[in-house]
Amino acid sequence: MSKVVHGGNIDELSRKYNLNKEKLIDFSANINPIGANKNVKMELIRAIDKIERYPDITYFDLKSSISKFEDIEIRDLTLGNGAAEVIFNLVRALKPKKVLIPAPTFGEYEEAVLSVNGSIEYYYLRENNNWNINEEILNYITEDTDIVFICNPNNPTGNLTNKDIILKISRKAIKTNTIVVIDESFLDFVKDNKNYTAIDLLEDYNNIFIIKSMTKFFAIPGIRIGYGISKNKDIIKKIDDISVPWNINVMAERAAIVALDEKEYIDDTIEYIEDEKNFLFHELSKIEPIKVFKPEVNFIMFKTKEFIDLKEKMLSENIIIRSCGNYKGLDRNYYRIAVRTRVENEKFISTLKNIIK
Repeated sequence: MSKVVHGGNIDELSRKYNLNKEKLIDFSANINPIGANKNVKMELIRAIDKIERYPDITYFDLKSSISKFEDIEIRDLTLGNGAAEVIFNLVRALKPKKVLIPAPTFGEYEEAVLSVNGSIEYYYLRENNNWNINEEILNYITEDTDIVFICNPNNPTGNLTNKDIILKISRKAIKTNTIVVIDESFLDFVKDNKNYTAIDLLEDYNNIFIIKSMTKFFAIPGIRIGYGISKNKDIIKKIDDISVPWNINVMAERAAIVALDEKEYIDDTIEYIEDEKNFLFHELSKIEPIKVFKPEVNFIMFKTKEFIDLKEKMLSENIIIRSCGNYKGLDRNYYRIAVRTRVENEKFISTLKNIIK
């Protein structure tokens, strides 16, 4: 299997197409368009003096900040160099033989499972059902299913899975001794996200493992930090046993601690994304040759009614978008764009209108 293709590859594209990367507008990576918080940047500068020492191998201060932010116990946490490492660590620790993955969804689940020679069953989401997971998935969870992955909100479709469905999946999985992995990496962008998180289910369901990323929301993809949450002590221990020591560097640790305490930044981001998401969706819906799928998060999926090499055409205008042709269950007519600033969003819309006439 070839490596998963991701968005945000500005350097590679600028080299390949001989483009000035300073002029490129990246709609392919779903990063907070507000940018990193100024206090986080200042903390990174101050943390320079800490690079001459090893990080605290227990990461007590960082775990304390995360536990306060999520209202969980420190013992329920495991850390990763980005959410991707958490995914791979979990799979390496549990070595599942059979895994259930909805499709389309984030490609790293599949890659992680295949890296330990696990087999995958796909539960295909349907466009005519708005890409929603429904009770039909319960039929796919059997005693042979070691893990089921749920990306919530789902990438790339941008929709949320109903809390009631998550609960039903968890109940069925308890009976089949199946671990339910819920990737909430984009949930912080969602207004009223407390209504959708599975964190409040952890006390009653020790088969749930939640993945979170700080990369997207806090606009710090360059320093990599993510974490996993579970009440299952055995899972946490197995992950920690196979994890690389000191996997979070001191600068990332300090930046994360400061970021989690920036309440105004967090609230401003949620409101900003809500406004710009609605603006982009409304404007895209006016362009007749495309079909737009209503988003719940900071990115939008749409499809062209007939094939246009939109990625290449937009790139010629210095705009990077994500082609979804390599997602299982989608084809080359599907694309995903991130919600960015109003000026950038307006530029995207006007450029798209000029291309699709």
